[in-house]
Amino acid sequence: MVNKWLSKVTIAAGLSLPLLGLTAASVFAQMVKISVVNNSGQTMTAVYMSPPDKETWGENELEAPIPDREKADFEWNRADYGGSEAGCVFDVRAEYSDGKSTDLEAVDLCKETALNFN
Repeated sequence: MVNKWLSKVTIAAGLSLPLLGLTAASVFAQMVKISVVNNSGQTMTAVYMSPPDKETWGENELEAPIPDREKADFEWNRADYGGSEAGCVFDVRAEYSDGKSTDLEAVDLCKETALNFN
């Protein structure tokens, strides 16, 4: 009787292991990594990201200004920007020390590894 029960538990555990891998993969798939490269000739003072259907930019993503010819790396969870079904497409705005800004519209940040601001 114990052997039969142990056999069922072993089979159930073996069948559930692939589900753990799928769960872990879906969590990691929600993370987006990208570099923002500043080639503008000015110090970049702010970077904003917003889903294309939003009217507002939200908070500045920079921890510190990015000098000209430097870059900053970002990593964030897609769910922070409109839920896990929101996709990877964002509008991105960079603002500079001279008061000017550059907007990139509908950028697929899951396919890009870097955004170059000139």
